[in-house]
Amino acid sequence: VVVVGYGTQKKGSVTGSITSVDAKTIADIPTANLATSLAGRLSGVMISSTTGKPGATSSLSIRAKGTTNDSSPLYVIDGVVRNQEAFESLDASEVENISVLKDGASAAVYGARAANGVVLVTTKKGSTGKPVINYSGTVGFDSPTKNPETMSAYEQAIFLNHNRYQDWVDKGSDPKNRPENQKTWYTDDELEYLKGVNYSWLDEMWRTPLTTRHALNITGGTERVRYFIGGAYYFATGAFDNLEYNKANFRASIDASITDNFKVGLNISTDNRKDIKPHWKSDGGRDNLDNLYSSILKRSKMNPFYINGLPVKANGLEQHPLTQISEQAGRDTRKWMNTNVNMFAEYDAPFLKGLKFKFQYSRNTYNRLYKEVAMPYTLYTFETSGTNGHYIDPSKNPQVTGTDVRGGDRFIKKTSALYSDYQMNFFVTYDRTFGKHDIGALFVYEQAEGENESFDAQRNGLLTWTMPEFHAASSDASQSIVGNGSVGESGRLSYVGRLNYAYDDKYLLEAAFRVDGSTKFAPNKRWGFFPSISAGWRISNEPFFANNIKFIDYLKLRGSIASLGNDAIGGWDWMPKYNLTTGAIFGSQSYGIEPGTLANPDLTWEKSISYNVGFDGRLFNHFDVSFEWFYRHTYDILAERTASVPTSFGAKLPKENYAKIDARGFEFEIGYNGQVKDFTYWLKGNFGYAKSWWVEKDEASNLAAYKSEIGQSLDRVWGYDCLGILRSQEEVDRVNEENVKKYGKELLIKGTKLVPGMLLYRDVRGVNSDEPDGQITEEDMVVIVDKQSAPITYGFTLGGKWKGFTLDIFFQGLAGHERVIDDRKPGVKDWTGTFAYWNDHWTAENPNASMPFTLTKTNGEKSTFWVRNASFLRCKNISLSYDIPQSITKALKLDKVKVFVNGTNLFLLQDGLKIADPEVHKDHISSYPIMRNFSFGLNVTL
Repeated sequence: VVVVGYGTQKKGSVTGSITSVDAKTIADIPTANLATSLAGRLSGVMISSTTGKPGATSSLSIRAKGTTNDSSPLYVIDGVVRNQEAFESLDASEVENISVLKDGASAAVYGARAANGVVLVTTKKGSTGKPVINYSGTVGFDSPTKNPETMSAYEQAIFLNHNRYQDWVDKGSDPKNRPENQKTWYTDDELEYLKGVNYSWLDEMWRTPLTTRHALNITGGTERVRYFIGGAYYFATGAFDNLEYNKANFRASIDASITDNFKVGLNISTDNRKDIKPHWKSDGGRDNLDNLYSSILKRSKMNPFYINGLPVKANGLEQHPLTQISEQAGRDTRKWMNTNVNMFAEYDAPFLKGLKFKFQYSRNTYNRLYKEVAMPYTLYTFETSGTNGHYIDPSKNPQVTGTDVRGGDRFIKKTSALYSDYQMNFFVTYDRTFGKHDIGALFVYEQAEGENESFDAQRNGLLTWTMPEFHAASSDASQSIVGNGSVGESGRLSYVGRLNYAYDDKYLLEAAFRVDGSTKFAPNKRWGFFPSISAGWRISNEPFFANNIKFIDYLKLRGSIASLGNDAIGGWDWMPKYNLTTGAIFGSQSYGIEPGTLANPDLTWEKSISYNVGFDGRLFNHFDVSFEWFYRHTYDILAERTASVPTSFGAKLPKENYAKIDARGFEFEIGYNGQVKDFTYWLKGNFGYAKSWWVEKDEASNLAAYKSEIGQSLDRVWGYDCLGILRSQEEVDRVNEENVKKYGKELLIKGTKLVPGMLLYRDVRGVNSDEPDGQITEEDMVVIVDKQSAPITYGFTLGGKWKGFTLDIFFQGLAGHERVIDDRKPGVKDWTGTFAYWNDHWTAENPNASMPFTLTKTNGEKSTFWVRNASFLRCKNISLSYDIPQSITKALKLDKVKVFVNGTNLFLLQDGLKIADPEVHKDHISSYPIMRNFSFGLNVTL
């Protein structure tokens, strides 16, 4: 049985593209985020985690991206539309099945919100039988898969001397001398001392991250009443103090057969989460903590962090990460408290066999509380050592020479948000078999409304970090700030229909439609109609096939076409908008309103036409195979027309439905199961390829042809084609001589003269010409990365079971994409180093270095020199378990006992990036790292 939109179908009757995973597959993997454990397990679904921070979200997309707006799939849990947050907060112990609707036909019943695919989740329900109690618990620890290597104290000093010497020469000084008389120079005695010290901020702050997860559930029931009660708790600490995440889930469901024809059910669930991290303003609330972690990684290793317990300021240090990550300097706390109540009543009509009526009502309440606390801290300067005073020697008992208060903010801020919504459905279904004819019909009326409101407030002058509340801050009214507030509402009304027909278990036909109405659009643009049709042929049931092709046990051909929509594009932009603004001063400030973005009453859904063909088969009674090919045309994409409108236009234009994007690709799944005596084994794999490109977008009428995006991928990167490093003055002279011969002038790169150690870029075209002009300008930029997002996703698992032992090994990979290293300028100062790969940089003494000269600004431009292959193949998970023999468990009056060990993100078989984990955020290689996890667990059933 396969879970589909608004119901289930026999797997052999499915004509759409659906992939699924049994929750048992991921039940023992300890993770705070359900999506993370699914990476690589679902064909055509790309899931990536760009950071290992506890509780961080993942990105999930289905097939190729089809819009520049929100491309997230629709999440449906137990028949109710939820969001990604609700999906990720689920614990594996409460999930029965996860299905992904990939093509238009399977997703069409969700109409205007299904263009990006649908993720369906079925949670666990009660079953008939005696009560069964199950406990599962794990304890584990994390370590980084890869931390970028950084300079030592000595390497940083040498690097700074190289820079200062070159700067000295560039200003006209004799290159035979060194600027040793300058206070910025690291003298020989200082270099000798720095060879023996290496104060690693990362090592000092590092705490081995710990994880633990516990789940307990009870299921059972009678023929009349069935129940499930379960709860789970997850807790994880981060790699340093003041960083942790915890989550508590609870779910209780009961369904009762009141009579033979009437059944009711109730499902109540809650999840409570809490995320704590240091207050580091420059991170902007991002989960990858890129600025904070970069500050810790790169901080100079020359001087001690503390002397006599006092935080040290040395060599111009502006921030002290070890102090600032402590609770004394503040913290950011986020709390989520969510509740869902889902109830239904179902009636089997006795007057017509196969006819059912069902009513379902669900209400969700989401509470958010974000709390920011900031406190200043004091740094201390000490007596220095060395000829130029570049280091502090703690063995000499240095005395305090001054103080400096950092992090001047002293406040508490709270943001509160409340969201609530309901969904009400009325179903009429009919399923009946007449001889060789199987007929199924569905009609659904769906109504949903939601509302939200939020506000934030801040009070300055917080007295102490030990009491981070409003009443412990300044009582002066001028120190209280009531910030932003918002309120919103939404509403949808939908009608859904589906008809299934099968003849002789061979010929399959499904037609469906959805009519959607949304308050996001103007009344005359509010409704959309989204139909689909799909068909299948079980050719293996045909006598001519079954009697002649013996090695194919089962084969079904299928195809579909559907129209879908996407309304995740904001709302209310069809109405005039006004902004508050200040006016003239007549004794006091006056206020008024001014026109905002122009209204567009014609706004409507983004739409797509989706085509899908494929087959499902079984060969030699052991091989399961599945293949899909798809094509999707998305049109009426909402976007601004800024390129083709004169800059003299005085108003802010609204978005319009005009852009178009096409996508296509294919997916393949294969599985094999075998057995040799008491040893069973399996091999499963999936592979997907998908790409998308612009068909129509706003471009200036005078845009050069090479700049046009039409026909190109959505996430290209422009930069310079690098020809290499200029290794010597002779090479510089040769390039200039050739340039003078051709163009009558020396080559300049963005107005900068060539010098040894510089990256040389290819001269592609001129300002007003498609021919080279002897100068490197922005007109010479070319596409250096065609795809930043991986077009290829794949995963495979192999495992076996023997006498109670089970081993499962899973690999996951992404391929076909590239990334540009974001750290292209070393930025080394006395107080901060950089990554170790900069140690091998160009100098006159090291002309064959792998890195260019460090003082030339043009070297930091995006170019092919910085492009790296982002493909990777990772051993995602290895699980080894052992079922305790029943002779022992029965003696202990237990039903089943399993012990297991898990390893996650264990190693890389392919890594094109090298300097950091290839899955880390594409714009921040210094983000909080991806984590490797080892855990030990126990599963007990009573």
